[in-house]
Amino acid sequence: MAKARAKTKPKAKAKKTATPAKRARKAAAPKTETKRKPAAPRKPQRTAAPRKQPAKAVSGGGAIVRILDAKRPIEALRKFLAGIQGTLSVQEGQIVLGSAHLILAPLAAEHRGGPEVMQLLDLVLSRWAEFPDRSGFHAQELLRNAFAAVGGDRERVGQLSALVPVDAGAELRFAHACALAVAGDRTAMLRAVESALASGVSPGQFRRAPELAPYADEPAFETLLERASAPLIPVDIDPHVSVVRAALDEVTRMLREFGEHVKLEAPATLDTVLTCERVAKIQLPNDYRALLTLTDGMTLTDNRFFGTVDYRNDTKLARDAREFVARIARNGHRTLDECVPLANWGQPNDWLLYDPYGRLRGGGPGYVLRLASEQVALDGLAHALERFERLMRDVLGTN
Repeated sequence: MAKARAKTKPKAKAKKTATPAKRARKAAAPKTETKRKPAAPRKPQRTAAPRKQPAKAVSGGGAIVRILDAKRPIEALRKFLAGIQGTLSVQEGQIVLGSAHLILAPLAAEHRGGPEVMQLLDLVLSRWAEFPDRSGFHAQELLRNAFAAVGGDRERVGQLSALVPVDAGAELRFAHACALAVAGDRTAMLRAVESALASGVSPGQFRRAPELAPYADEPAFETLLERASAPLIPVDIDPHVSVVRAALDEVTRMLREFGEHVKLEAPATLDTVLTCERVAKIQLPNDYRALLTLTDGMTLTDNRFFGTVDYRNDTKLARDAREFVARIARNGHRTLDECVPLANWGQPNDWLLYDPYGRLRGGGPGYVLRLASEQVALDGLAHALERFERLMRDVLGTN
């Protein structure tokens, strides 16, 4: 019986492997023949026309990765573009623009200008008219990174300026103004600053931008920033003094009962507060002005509140606030740039802020408690102190 099996097995093998021509004929034959042997049509189905599908479809993410991972990404992008005749498809345009702005981003972070930047910009700009979407997200990101990377090349800055779309976002307009400043085109820079301010860029962003530092004393530049500043807060602290004092007394009494650290500084005069605001180019809400006339800065446990010295000097609290804003702004949250820091709320990413335009709050001007995990709109300084007092009472009461 074992011998019989051994004989039949080779026969079966010989039968399957001896008919490649027959299988090829059956693959091309009508369906009537494939019904007899179901196994025969399966192989042709795997190797037939569907294999051409990936060649036709361009995988956007995959193509970008291949370009970026190439030894010479710019040459890989050039080769990709060379294979496209005439107008690019939407997806091809996204691949080119996406790859280009991702190549430019680290170059912009390291330095401005350089041969690589010029090669890449010339490559993309030579085909710009053939992109189907020249004002969408990918195009604006490309232009934003291009402005950050191009340096003082006035000719290329001019070429890029002509491509800024009418509906350009605030970040692109800010980058455009900075590039014009670096290129030394004062007249165009002032126009770009005005457009950027109208699109939502805050005066504080321009005052902190190193590219605009050479124009800090330029009267026309300062006039634009002053005109776009938050509405003037009329000085009227009298209605707030008693409310703030009551909230402050309550929180300090509670903390001292539990043996917690409390440090109140000597009060400032209202004239000192207002002079500080002019020097620092900020406006404080009236209830915080009232606080400074009661204690010019204070520490409640780990919470450090700004005094006039912190707004006018490079104190540790002032540096911590700058680092926090810069860190958040790098992640795209530039709305924080226009906020005035009032207190560090115990942790590096926890801050009490005054939002002069109401953009962070999503409403009118006012207080925002920005925590690592949440963002809370508050009704004022007394509300912030009451919230802190309740939280500390709960924490300390359970220990």
